[in-house]
Amino acid sequence: MSMFEKYRNTFILLVVFVTAFVFASHFARLYEPVIRNIVHGTGVYGPVIFIILTALFVVFVIPLDIVFLIPVGVSVWGAVPVALMSITGWVIGAGIAFYIARHFGSNTVKKLIGLKRVNTLEKRIPKRNIFWLVVLWRMAVSVDVLSYALGLVSSMPFWDYVLATAIGVAPFGFFFAYAGTLPIVYQAIFLTVAIAILSTVLYRYRLPPREP
Repeated sequence: MSMFEKYRNTFILLVVFVTAFVFASHFARLYEPVIRNIVHGTGVYGPVIFIILTALFVVFVIPLDIVFLIPVGVSVWGAVPVALMSITGWVIGAGIAFYIARHFGSNTVKKLIGLKRVNTLEKRIPKRNIFWLVVLWRMAVSVDVLSYALGLVSSMPFWDYVLATAIGVAPFGFFFAYAGTLPIVYQAIFLTVAIAILSTVLYRYRLPPREP
């Protein structure tokens, strides 16, 4: 089996992700005056809505925060505010997902997002001493199946997870916010190379399945 065949789905997802991000950035720049007028019309509620949507996308594992909200937000508020708002939304959403899994169990998680991907991650999560591993994972993984998995099987305290998430997603937030300011061609190249490197590092330092 060739490397492409083995990781075909990963390659496809990478292409779709980069294409969607670049398209959203192009759209936001093309209609920037219109978008600015609409968003500025919401006043101080604009950033609040952005954060709430980001958190909801995390809770329901919908990756539109990166491929849609960030490129559009950058055209309105700029890279630094959008990075900070994204980080805030991700941390809130991750905390909610973790709390739901920890206190309401697998039946509730199943109703929200299903258990297939959660179960896959569960097998690789150690029960103790995982703080910095979570930080590493959060630097490379935005979609929050991880929060549900950790809430279900780990003994990690809630606030430790919130802190690890905040540390892990901080560079992630600034990375994508500033990527949204690059020329379109450079966005595609930069994102593809960076995500490929992060994926390689994450795969290299993956854990073996957790022993029962």
